[in-house]
Amino acid sequence: MIKHILVAIDGSDSSRKAARFAHDLAQQTNSRITLLFVLEPPRVLPFGFMDAEIISGPQRTPEQMEAVRRMLDEVAADLPKAQVEKVVEIGRPADTIVAQADALGADHIVIGARGLNPGSKWLLGSVSDRVVQHAGRPVTVVH
Repeated sequence: MIKHILVAIDGSDSSRKAARFAHDLAQQTNSRITLLFVLEPPRVLPFGFMDAEIISGPQRTPEQMEAVRRMLDEVAADLPKAQVEKVVEIGRPADTIVAQADALGADHIVIGARGLNPGSKWLLGSVSDRVVQHAGRPVTVVH
C-alpha cells in the first residue's frame, strides 16, 4: 500500500510531469507527497604538484536558492497543500534520492526521465536508471 510518495524535482518538463503523475497517484491512494530537489555539491579537485585544491562546480548564491524554493512552491501549488512537503538536499542526485526515500520512509519514488542522448547515457548513466537500480522500492519513471 502506498502512503508516501517521494518525487524528485529538478525543474525540467519531465520532473513536472512526474509531479503531476504523483499527484494523481496520491489522490487514488490517499498518500502524501514529498517534493525533493537535489543540489549537486561543488567538487574539490587536486591542483598542481602541491597539496592545493580548487573548488569546481556550482556555487549557490542566495538568489539561486530562492529560485529553487520558488520553483518548488510553483510545482507544489498544483498539489493538495496538506499532503505536500518540500525538501532541498545537497548531494549526488541518485544517491540522495535513494537515501531520502529511506530516511523519509517513502513507499514509492516518482522521477522524470531527462532523455539524455544515447552516448551521454552510456558514459554517465542517468539519474533515473541509478534510482531504479538502487531504490529498493517501486519507482515510476515518467517520460
